[in-house]
Amino acid sequence: SSGINAEYGDLKMKQLILLLAALVACSLTYSDSWFPKTRYYFWTVSRDVQVVEGRTLIVNTINGRVKGPAIFARKGDTIAVKVTNKLPDAGLSIHWHGMEMRNYQLYDGPIGLVQCAIAPGESMTYKFKVQEEPGTYWYHTHNEMFPAGHDMVRGPIVVLEEDGPLYWQHMVDVYDYTHNNERVLFYQDFYPNWIAHDYLMGLGNLRPIGGFDAEKGIALTAPYSGGALNGGDEKGFMQFENGEYRFRLLNGGSITPMLWSIDGYRFKVVAADGSEVEPYEVDQIQIHLGERYDVLVNFNEAESKNVWMRGATTAVTNPAAVILTTLQIRPTKSDKFVEGPAKTTPNPDPVLMNCNYYGEQEKCVSVTALKTKASEFKGRPILKDIDIHTADFFFSLPPKYGYFFALDGKTYVQNALPHKPIAYPDFDNDKDMNAHTNVMNLELNKTVIIVLRSGAGIAHPLHLHGHKFEVLEEISRPKPNCFGKGLCDLADLDTGFSAPVSELAKRKTRGVLKDVIIVPAFGAAVVRFNTDNPGVWFAHCHFDEHVDSGQGFIMNEGNWKAKTIPSDFPSCDHTGRLQGLTSAQCNCDPEKLNPAWLCSKDYMCQHVNGGGGPGH
Repeated sequence: SSGINAEYGDLKMKQLILLLAALVACSLTYSDSWFPKTRYYFWTVSRDVQVVEGRTLIVNTINGRVKGPAIFARKGDTIAVKVTNKLPDAGLSIHWHGMEMRNYQLYDGPIGLVQCAIAPGESMTYKFKVQEEPGTYWYHTHNEMFPAGHDMVRGPIVVLEEDGPLYWQHMVDVYDYTHNNERVLFYQDFYPNWIAHDYLMGLGNLRPIGGFDAEKGIALTAPYSGGALNGGDEKGFMQFENGEYRFRLLNGGSITPMLWSIDGYRFKVVAADGSEVEPYEVDQIQIHLGERYDVLVNFNEAESKNVWMRGATTAVTNPAAVILTTLQIRPTKSDKFVEGPAKTTPNPDPVLMNCNYYGEQEKCVSVTALKTKASEFKGRPILKDIDIHTADFFFSLPPKYGYFFALDGKTYVQNALPHKPIAYPDFDNDKDMNAHTNVMNLELNKTVIIVLRSGAGIAHPLHLHGHKFEVLEEISRPKPNCFGKGLCDLADLDTGFSAPVSELAKRKTRGVLKDVIIVPAFGAAVVRFNTDNPGVWFAHCHFDEHVDSGQGFIMNEGNWKAKTIPSDFPSCDHTGRLQGLTSAQCNCDPEKLNPAWLCSKDYMCQHVNGGGGPGH
């Protein structure tokens, strides 16, 4: 009797909860005022051992999961995320990738620029207003203490229409990556080594080269060892009925670009890095680290069928590596799905979007073929006052592994960030600046051209914080088989492009809007934006290992300083691995590099420090 009463009581309670939920849902249907304008999230970052896509890994997680919570927000909403660091040995910060952070510069994330690290046991709250147009963005940790793919924490951000329908379901389940007929496809990759091993390998100068191909101009220092789609939650299968779907593709990886396709289907690219473009139909798309592309796919099967969706790495050391997902497609809900994995083959001779460098397949389309819709350029005029800058990068092969940037023809510098954030009001340039912080000073209210030129043998995905930029042109290396300093000349500003850069700068035809651009091996890219967002912004390669090895520089826009620092910002009293890497600084080893170049990694300063050699 008592058991029956208890079950009856539980049933009545469930019915009451359902009734209250229905009443709330009805209220939300008729009144936007019920829907909160500020979205609150509470994240705890900790370390765990988990099985991801069949691999047992030591991983850093948000609230115990590798799959990052999805943030769905309408334009005009405010995002508030309290981050608590429960890692045992490392500080962290969060960057909101693709968000221009206008008037919220201090919340951009990079340690040494706008904040100090959130140390173990500390918390801070990131709070900013969503000002971006509807599109696909993401977040990730942003400090050099996370060089391995499974050491980062990350997840998607989807910005919806300001006056669009409500999205209550995403407040209830932050791990729901679906929205109406849309699916977020968040890809990531893994290093073979855990952070501590990789860190020691770097300090000891023992990093082996992972792959080298002079003909194709490819060199890797870490082999691909696996990857995951949506944190491994899809378990290799996704189900669809016939119809049109929008896939929001993100490469949230650390070491390799990805070629994405669906066997037997073409698709239309409709957005790039959060900006809408005129539809462009292709068979395959390359998505490099940090990039996002939205595509439309129309499933139209006469009977139920399974096909492969492929996320293939381009890593030299494992060219067959691919994240395979079986798409189970049925004509209607009344039809049954086909059981088992797909058995399809890739499209023959595919047209590939976002490819423009020597050695790739013939049907290769540059990202500059995409046309950003005119509405996306609102508030982005071409100004009469134009400044042109160059940013040239080069790297040295292992064992003397490092990356260097030369800004506006000055010396090559292996970038290192200062301990105290540059944006802090009490930052003293004479006392606090790191001698190896590579800074490009930009005046406000100008149209700026940056010519990114590569002296490196692989394509690099370069990301600019604080701005979306137009890609005016990208060019491949001038000749095959040039690998190494002096073998491929940097593109000449007057003769190396379709027109002199001074003329490209004034071009009225708008380029595709991006926040990550692939600079081809020994090639170049010309980007354009306005200096209308004062701040201290990071520009860097999105290979984790490369930015950690010095491939970045600072855009000091308008010499901006914060007036005050929020009370919950982390302390800057921590040193070592809690805050950031501290290392020797010197002119580079004359036996390996130009001795006038500036090195910031201690293993490249052994001739100064009196070290014995690699590993000592």
